[in-house]
Amino acid sequence: MAIDDKLAQAKFLVESDERQRGPGLNVAVELLRLCNSIPVLKDLLAPAAEPLQALLETFQKWRLDNVRYLVDIIIERLQEVGKEVDSISEGHRNFIENDWAKLVLDGVAKAQHARAKERVRRLGLILSHAYFEGDKKSADLTEEMMRIATGLDDDDVRVLDWLCEGMRRCYNPATGQVGFEEANDFWGNREHNQGQFAGQGKMLYGLNIAGVMTCCAKLQGFGLVLQVRQNTGKTFAILPYSPLKRGYEFLEYIARAGQAKSS
Repeated sequence: MAIDDKLAQAKFLVESDERQRGPGLNVAVELLRLCNSIPVLKDLLAPAAEPLQALLETFQKWRLDNVRYLVDIIIERLQEVGKEVDSISEGHRNFIENDWAKLVLDGVAKAQHARAKERVRRLGLILSHAYFEGDKKSADLTEEMMRIATGLDDDDVRVLDWLCEGMRRCYNPATGQVGFEEANDFWGNREHNQGQFAGQGKMLYGLNIAGVMTCCAKLQGFGLVLQVRQNTGKTFAILPYSPLKRGYEFLEYIARAGQAKSS
């Protein structure tokens, strides 16, 4: 490589590093201002000789911890299933080397900003599932699954799992949904046993009807469930929701080894 090329490359790397560090430093300054104005947060940084540096290191550690956890989940999942790269097709290998590698980078970026470890875990499970599925599933679908994973909390996922399991036998793969009458039957049974919320052997402990409805509305916003027409002869106080194809796909992506169910 010519000296001029080496100098140009070095200059590019320095400028790139400055671009990445500049905004982060500005954000840290603003967060330091926030910490100094709130006694509880101010105490957190009090022992540090350089509060700004301490704040930067704290946030960097949190982000790194999340990335490490994400990588741990992926490695654990790949070892759990034990599928060798040498045994896959050429198309599958190309997917891993190109699309999957880019998806991992996207997952790393999302993991760094995730508040809850459970959301990071789901990102790892989704990326692992995409690794095994290869070119059978589009990279765009995996990207969408990761977006959903960072937006749902544990109760949302519990309600989704409850709905999908409770209406699995009524789910029609051809239409990608459950008939509204079957959905009304499911919710009608729940309405007559308020407070229990049992279905297909699962129980939604700790959630009342308002909590379940809130989760359903959120799930609908992600395209995982759909509020269907109410049959007042079967349900009166509850608005029925039914799971959609995307809901079953999401649960498949975050399933542990041996737990994925065909829909």
